[in-house]
Amino acid sequence: MNARAIGRGELVGSRFKLERPIGKGGMAQVWRATDIQEERAVAVKFLRSADEVLVHVDTVFQEGDLETLRNRFRREAGLLATLSHPGIPELYDHGSHYGTPFLAMRYIDGIPLNEFLQRYRPLPLAPAAAIAVQIASALECAHQRPVVHRDLKPQNVMISVTGVAVLIDFGIARPLWPDVTRYTEHGSSLGSPGYQAPEQIRGDAVVPKTDSYALGCVCYELFTARTPFLEQDGGLPGQHLDKDPAPLWTIAAQVPDELNELVMAMLAKSPEQRPDMAQIQQVLRRYLPLPGSQPPRPRLDPDPTLPYRAPAEGTDSERITPLAPALPKPAARTWLRARDVEQECAAAERELAAGEPGSATNRLVDIAAAARREWGPTRLLVRRVWQLAAEGLRVLGDCGRAVTFYQQMSDDLERNRDPADQAAAMIYKLRIAECRLPFGDGNFAIETLADIATRIPTLPASAAHDVRAVWSELETNLDELGYKSPVQKMPRPSQEG
Repeated sequence: MNARAIGRGELVGSRFKLERPIGKGGMAQVWRATDIQEERAVAVKFLRSADEVLVHVDTVFQEGDLETLRNRFRREAGLLATLSHPGIPELYDHGSHYGTPFLAMRYIDGIPLNEFLQRYRPLPLAPAAAIAVQIASALECAHQRPVVHRDLKPQNVMISVTGVAVLIDFGIARPLWPDVTRYTEHGSSLGSPGYQAPEQIRGDAVVPKTDSYALGCVCYELFTARTPFLEQDGGLPGQHLDKDPAPLWTIAAQVPDELNELVMAMLAKSPEQRPDMAQIQQVLRRYLPLPGSQPPRPRLDPDPTLPYRAPAEGTDSERITPLAPALPKPAARTWLRARDVEQECAAAERELAAGEPGSATNRLVDIAAAARREWGPTRLLVRRVWQLAAEGLRVLGDCGRAVTFYQQMSDDLERNRDPADQAAAMIYKLRIAECRLPFGDGNFAIETLADIATRIPTLPASAAHDVRAVWSELETNLDELGYKSPVQKMPRPSQEG
């Protein structure tokens, strides 16, 4: 970690020429650089040295925690590589520069939201809604993985020169898929005071709607020019835990009742009572300017309404609905060779056996729709392609897309009388419930467990054994998530087929 100092003109990763530092926090520093291969501006983020990090943390921070930071930095690279959205910087490369870990990302030419608000406070309604809806759209993309950002605040949102709100700093983002490693430092509190949800302050498990609370704090500030709670009124953590904020209209009379109700719901103490990102966007979009409308007064620079008043291709992404992604697109070619597909399946099976789905698994995901169209859903090779694709997506944590594959296979087999097909359909249903758990659908998983428990005794012993094994996996996941009591109350599957 005690790597040498980084300076102007250095070439990072054999392609990124450093120009000037543009930001520095307690754990990382960011440089503007030029990608000499692609001739474009990039942002290169470096993990700061051990000596620099220790200046910004308390005395209980140890070498193990420095390793945690390194692991988080690597995870951030992995997360950015899986997220594709105009409001999330693309990852171009990552690696180590003379012992210092780095990430190279799209450079955002603009200003942080906190500086934007200082310059233009209070904001008119349309620009405030435009910023909020763009942040919600980016978060919804992350939640589909599902990944919780955990550190949304104005300092972590950039307003680009084209008016696009870009969500940055996924350094403490938390993937929610099964078996993911948890990285937590001693004596630390994840998130930023003033924007942490109650469950973060308590140290409870985070869910996608944890970000809904942070966005509620940001929206409160966008619409009223102040945060929900003020430091001088008492400790911020205690207020976020126990106190309800004043209604927005008591501070800014121009805020419509509908927006007041939305933001107050986002700030609910319990995650279950908060709206998700799709619901948030549905309300906010009613307050966006229409194409061709006049710019806000006074003029804003940059102008967050620009992507809506003068939309350009790619500036305003379509809303992504968690758990309902489109089915895989047909491959570009019009025919497939069975031998090639069998080889891809064998390679994907080796990847899964190693616990590292990779290129072969991705190719099966890409050709799944074409295989189904050309050969039909009943062909064993097609079922093999779809099952490997689903398993690969689940292991990778791409739970939203995995659900789509499992659901289609379950629908295909649901009415078949063959015991092996019935068992496969039950396993697919259990996997659907497992993939929905990270999205907070614990009750759905409990209902699925109860349903499958009553159906396992109808299967032959060999088929029942396989279903029971997956049933137990889901039971364990629910137990670890705090659903032990309702699981214990349900009937358990018979040990006999």
